Amino acid sequence: MEYTHDRLIAKLTLGFWTYQFASKEFAAAGSTLLEIFPNRPFGTRQKQVFQNLVKINDIRNRVAHYEPVCFEKNVISTDRAGRRYGLILELLEWLGCNQQQILYGIDGVKEAIRAIDSV
Repeated sequence: MEYTHDRLIAKLTLGFWTYQFASKEFAAAGSTLLEIFPNRPFGTRQKQVFQNLVKINDIRNRVAHYEPVCFEKNVISTDRAGRRYGLILELLEWLGCNQQQILYGIDGVKEAIRAIDSV
């Protein structure tokens, strides 16, 4: 397989991209990474983006490692999963992406939350 710049970028983990918004890394990159979010609310700062990405990466890791995502203190709760899903949708909007087009055919989160909440 031939490696290209695009292939290398695509292989980087969500954790890598998350930490590009950590204070030192953000400054080292010239403090310009917020430009990838053209539709972010006015006044959005690097720290807020970093905190949001950490939350998304946390739930991604929980899912990837088969850890529970729908419990709060041993009680079934989809609140955190629902908030993280909303955060993902919000960041897709900030990126200027068409959420419906990107998630078409793979987005079963709302249905899964409804099913769990009905238990």
